[in-house]
Amino acid sequence: MGFAALAPASDEARAQTLSAEAPSPEDVDAANGKAIFDQTCASCHNYDGSGTYTDEDGNREMTNGPDLREVGSASVDFQVSTGRMPSMNPEAQMPRKDMVMSEQDLADLIAYYDESIRTDDMGADIPYDVPDAAPERADFEDDESYEVALEEYEAEYDAYIEGADDVDMGMKLYLTNCAHCHSWSGGGGALTDGRWAPELHDSTPREIYEAMVSGPGAMPMFSDGVITPEEKQELISYVKTLQAEPNAGGIFDLERVGQVAEGFIGWTIGLSLIIACAIWITAKQRAHD
Repeated sequence: MGFAALAPASDEARAQTLSAEAPSPEDVDAANGKAIFDQTCASCHNYDGSGTYTDEDGNREMTNGPDLREVGSASVDFQVSTGRMPSMNPEAQMPRKDMVMSEQDLADLIAYYDESIRTDDMGADIPYDVPDAAPERADFEDDESYEVALEEYEAEYDAYIEGADDVDMGMKLYLTNCAHCHSWSGGGGALTDGRWAPELHDSTPREIYEAMVSGPGAMPMFSDGVITPEEKQELISYVKTLQAEPNAGGIFDLERVGQVAEGFIGWTIGLSLIIACAIWITAKQRAHD
């Protein structure tokens, strides 16, 4: 209950919705990406992406940002598009918030990363075949253009979600690999050392996929060799059903922390009230006697 009250909520820190008119991987300016990297990333991750370290008695210790050369473009896209990076304190866990740069700048940054910083084919690529977020009306000059983009996005989204036809597999994969941190409902949960697993209610299919293949923060990495792209599609489809499921918990829904936790809290509070009433009745009876 304390975590639910204090953790950043989706209405406090929400990622910018990406437009369907996001720049294509070919329409980029790597020179602009270099300027963005030097201004916003290099102070922590070094100008070559190798991270910043101190050398004491021959032992290299990371003092700020980690090495980016092998993380892959999927990790860069996930961290920047969800507003977690750039950060004033890379060692602290960052909540989801608005992206600080435009989509074009992000595309340029990723182009520069792939061209000049990334080490060969290490790390996962951006899964462009997985749909991202729906377009917003403000990104288009007229209603007609917006409706066309929205229709295209919905067709792509529906095709991806409906392509997952094994709901039971998706549920098993989620409960086995995700629920112990993100909770059965996708509402997130507390971890050790003051960290938390974020809620998944606002995550797009591409963000979920990128998180699995890049393993941000305390999250383990689920490469395509561990969970295949087809299995990831099943899992993501199940997460989208969790996002669409209405909350029927009533006034005291406890942020949908789970049936076991909710039952335990309800039982503890109910039993405590019964004991308190019994003590009060006994005390009143003793006073009367």
